[in-house]
Amino acid sequence: MRIIDGNIFEAMRLVLPEHRELMDRMKRESGKKEQPLLAQDELEEMQYLLSEALEGQVPLRATLFHPYGHQIVTGIPFVSAGQLFLQTADGKRSIPFDQLIRLAYPVDYD
Repeated sequence: MRIIDGNIFEAMRLVLPEHRELMDRMKRESGKKEQPLLAQDELEEMQYLLSEALEGQVPLRATLFHPYGHQIVTGIPFVSAGQLFLQTADGKRSIPFDQLIRLAYPVDYD
């Protein structure tokens, strides 16, 4: 039976396990993204939002870079020992500056 006829498993039995692992790794790597470079005005805007939020204890939404999908953390920022943290509902979360790509006010904040 040909693959065109709908039997995709006919061809799959010819793939060795080590080749299947390589195919899975290549598929995973194809979805990998590179970290964007931020413009100076974006960095200044993030600095302004962070200083306002630190002063007023206002919650922020931080977007952190990850090669396979960004992580979003929402909480009230505070600085301890020169490190930025967000106090979330689950506890405190460290925010590495080198992975920070966006800061914004949460949508539900007035």
